[in-house]
Order: sequence, then structure tokens, then C-alpha cells
Amino acid sequence: MQAGGVLPFFIGAYSAVISCIYFLLPLYLKGNLLFSGTQIGLLYAVLSLNAILVSFPVGVMGDRYPARILSRVGLAVMALSLWGLALVQSFGAFLAIFWGFGLSIQLFRLSLDILLFKENPADAPRRMGHFNAMRMGGMMVGALFGGAAYYWLDFTATLKLFSLAMLVLAAATGLLPVTRGVRTSLFEYSRDFLTRPVLFFVTWLFLFTLHWGAEATSLSLFLEYNLGLTPMGVGTYMAGEFAVVALTAYLYGRFWAGRLKPLTFLAVALLFSGAGHICMTYPVLPWSFAWRAVHGCGDGIILMETYTTISRLFHVDRVGGHSSLISLTTTAGVFAGSLVFGPVGAAYGYQVPLIVSGAISLALLPLAYAGLRD
Repeated sequence: MQAGGVLPFFIGAYSAVISCIYFLLPLYLKGNLLFSGTQIGLLYAVLSLNAILVSFPVGVMGDRYPARILSRVGLAVMALSLWGLALVQSFGAFLAIFWGFGLSIQLFRLSLDILLFKENPADAPRRMGHFNAMRMGGMMVGALFGGAAYYWLDFTATLKLFSLAMLVLAAATGLLPVTRGVRTSLFEYSRDFLTRPVLFFVTWLFLFTLHWGAEATSLSLFLEYNLGLTPMGVGTYMAGEFAVVALTAYLYGRFWAGRLKPLTFLAVALLFSGAGHICMTYPVLPWSFAWRAVHGCGDGIILMETYTTISRLFHVDRVGGHSSLISLTTTAGVFAGSLVFGPVGAAYGYQVPLIVSGAISLALLPLAYAGLRD
């Protein structure tokens, strides 16, 4: 079976779990375990630090060995970690298991990215659009299911259900294609990476992803405390945004790729993402959601620009290591954003991290012009 046929299924299933954990977990941490804003920020920062430490080694392994083996190990560890998170209540124990969970999601997600980039036919933008549309569709389903499960059951039962789902998914990894391994020296990776286009790319991407740290630590709490939504309402709100991102990714891959210059795409994306993040904080639900949808459109364009840029900049034999370095960049942005915005949200209001990080996205417009004007 071709990677283009089975990969969207796996990324969709994985994303359903991640969206529930990533966005709804703070409600459980604050409401049930009574963790502070600083502790919540530290948890998400550690999740990002984990990714920073393991991303490049995992990427190099994916270039040298079959990536589906990494995916199988990642799913098995993910299942154990989710079950463990459902059992513990102390911060220290939760932090330790959360570290293992972070390792598992890096193993699995990076292996899927490597499989996607290794298959490189002429219709790459369309395949990437399908892949990312299913990724966001999975996040939409996960947000809806997670919100409903949190409402009707409790979050520990939801974690156990997802743990069992990951075991089932691990059993299906035999469907993934086997990639050809190529040994590449670290010098070749550094030679490719330390060029002006790549350094520009990772700089603006790091600054842009600071807002993901703000979302991780503050968005669900803003929706609950500022907009007054129930956990089911939080899940529905987020699912709507994910639907917009999924549609944007699909349309990009199907119709938009190559139609506009990179600077135009990037400028539109930053404008939509930044303005949407700021304006969604006005505490009226229809207004907030409308601007959240605008933000999602911007993030969808950035998502596709990131994937197509990686496939354009790097040789296929080394794309695993290089795509992992790009992933390291984004997780470094989430790490920094989580450390900063977790305490800020708890101290000054959950709308403040969203406003500040949105302003940073808008401030990247001159940087985009400087880097791509030629």
C-alpha cells in the first residue's frame, strides 16, 4: 500500500488523541488535580523540552532505519503513558510520566512525517494537503470526543480509552510502508542546514510558534473562565477551528499551491493568524469564534507552507534529520511560549497570552518581507 493512502488514517487517529490531551488537559490539571498555572506551564514546557532533546536523533534514525519500527515503539509507549497519567495525582509522578508521553509522540509523529517526505512524487502538495487535512480532522474529532467524554465520564476514563486505542493502532503499523535506509554523516546535515534560506525559515517559525505555547497553557482556560464554556463547549469550539484548518490545508494542496508567491502566502497567513488571535479574546462567543476561524485559516496556510518548504529545501535521503530539526524549532517555540505564558495567564488573565502572542505574529510581517523580498 502506498504511503499516501495509509498515512492520513494514522495521522488522523493520532491527532484525535493529541488534541484532547493538548487542549483539554489543563482543565483536568487545574480543576481536579489543583495544579497551579506555573505547574501547568512547566508540564507543557517539559513536553517541548523532551522534543528538543530527541527530535534530531529520531530523525536521523528514520533516515537510517525503517520509520514504521519507530512508529510502533512510539504507539506502545504512548499507550502505557496515557494509562499511567490516568492513575497518578501528584505533580512529580505526573511530570515523570508526561516526559515518557512526550517521547512517544515524537517517535510516532516524526516517523509519519518521514514516511510522507520519503515518498516524493509530482503531486506532493496535494498529498501533503490530504495528510494535513486528515491531521486537523482528527484533531476536530478528538476535541469533540474529548469534550463529550470529559463531560459524560471523567478525564481519567478518557485517558484509558485513548490508551487502548493506541494499542489497537500499534497493531496496525504493519500497513505502513518500509522506507529505504541511507547512512548520512552529520557534516552533510549541518552543511544543508546552515544556509541563509534555512536559517531564515527556522527563525520566523520559532517566533511564530510561540503562540502555540500560549494556546497550550491558556486557550482552554480562557474558553472556560472568560467565555463560560463547559468542557463539551470547549471541545466544540476547538473542533470548529480544526475544521477550518483542515479545509484550508486541503484547499492549499488541491488548488492554491504554486498560485501565489511565498511572501504573499506568508504575509496573509501571519496577518490572519495574529489578528485572529488578538480579536478572539473579546468575550462574546460568536465574535470570538469568528475570529478564531480567521486565526485557523492563517495557521492552516503556515502548516502547508512549512511542509512544502521542507520538501523543497532538503534532499530526500536526509529529509528525516532535517524535518526533525524543523520540528525541534517549532517545539522550542512552544517550550519558550509555555514557560512565559503559563504564569502570565494565571497572573493577569488568560486572554493576555493570546493577545501578546498574536501581536508577535503580526510583528513578523516585516521579517517575512526582509527574508523573501528577493
